[in-house]
Amino acid sequence: MAYSTSTIAAGCFGKIYKEQYNGTWAAIKKVPQHFIRRHDLERECEIYKKSVHPNIVKLLKNPTLENSKWIITMEFIFGEDLETAIFKSQKSKIQLNPSVKATIITGMCEGLFHLHSKEIVHQDLKPDNIMVEHDTYRAVIIDMGLAKFNRNGLSSAADMGNEAYSPPEVLQRIGHRNQGSDVWAMGKIIAELCARVRLHTPSVCPEKIKETLRHQGQQYCNIVCKMVQTDPRQRATMAEVMPEIRRTGANDSNPKVQQRVDIQTPSPIIEVKDKLPHARAPVQRVRRPEVKTLRRAPVRPPSTSIWERGALAPNPEFKITPIPEDPVHSSPPPPGPVPHVAAKDIFPQPQAPVQNGRRWELAATPKPEVKKSQTPPPKVDHGKAVVPVAEPIEDAMKKLLYIEATKGLPCPLPQTGNVRIHRK
Repeated sequence: MAYSTSTIAAGCFGKIYKEQYNGTWAAIKKVPQHFIRRHDLERECEIYKKSVHPNIVKLLKNPTLENSKWIITMEFIFGEDLETAIFKSQKSKIQLNPSVKATIITGMCEGLFHLHSKEIVHQDLKPDNIMVEHDTYRAVIIDMGLAKFNRNGLSSAADMGNEAYSPPEVLQRIGHRNQGSDVWAMGKIIAELCARVRLHTPSVCPEKIKETLRHQGQQYCNIVCKMVQTDPRQRATMAEVMPEIRRTGANDSNPKVQQRVDIQTPSPIIEVKDKLPHARAPVQRVRRPEVKTLRRAPVRPPSTSIWERGALAPNPEFKITPIPEDPVHSSPPPPGPVPHVAAKDIFPQPQAPVQNGRRWELAATPKPEVKKSQTPPPKVDHGKAVVPVAEPIEDAMKKLLYIEATKGLPCPLPQTGNVRIHRK
């Protein structure tokens, strides 16, 4: 196996190199044989096999011994450690906006929660041991060399770890490193990631967290306060804070801003014109009440009957009874031209009577003045039509018949009038 001369990282136990392994890149850790015992190496390999999770680094194959050095082949993370992303912004390629922070916090908490579910204590949590991918911002917990199993208060390894992320009971030598110490260290890492400020370990407490996260990362303030409780008996576990961390991370990584739209009725037309100068004012449609219209009487066609010439409307009650035909005079006329018969032969002109040498004549009757009546004639409703109806006048009918009969005579005599005497 050919190793690269470029060193990725270096620690107190050895160096890490980058190399191709089975078609992919791998992180090769070389540890001198006298620095680590076989028993500890076997425990570390067992922890890697028990803690397979996307947010925990993978062991690609079992360690081998070459040239008095243990060769440990692990997954290679294409990214940078969280220490560089938080405190070395000039070298970092990650822009820590709220969405990226939420993704990183949720990822590393998921990894620690999985370790605790397998009864594994990391013991050495710090920003240097958390890698972040550049493309997906996936947080991966690495360096399980100091990790141990902690079952029923018994540890499979000694208490070893850094003091910068150790809880108060460990610093005061009144407690051992366990799952509670990992929770305290993760709470401090979250606070430093949100505020991008390195916190002094002895001063970390809920009051200090509230002051630090007052402006940035306020949504994680209550969660971190539960994780950094000074009393380990009041400190929350990862199982207790994970639901809230997932909910907060989902809201920050996928923000759904719902804008409230207040629908207001544009009552004045002036207000509508000010907002929309080219828009027309809404027209309010008013339903008109139904109006029943009356039908007009049918217009009669022009006629030359006596009714039209006399300006007299016909009376529907007046009936004309036909005269029975005379059997003697009902025979058809003989063929041939019809002789012309003058009206004077049929109706001879009456002569004025002569008495005592004087001729008596009837003077013309003056036309009577017709006064217009102010009261309109009564109206009769035939269905839906309103038509004025005149009363039957028998004298008028007789007068019209007389006028028709005497048409063409040379001197029609008036029926009534004053008598005028002419002397010879």
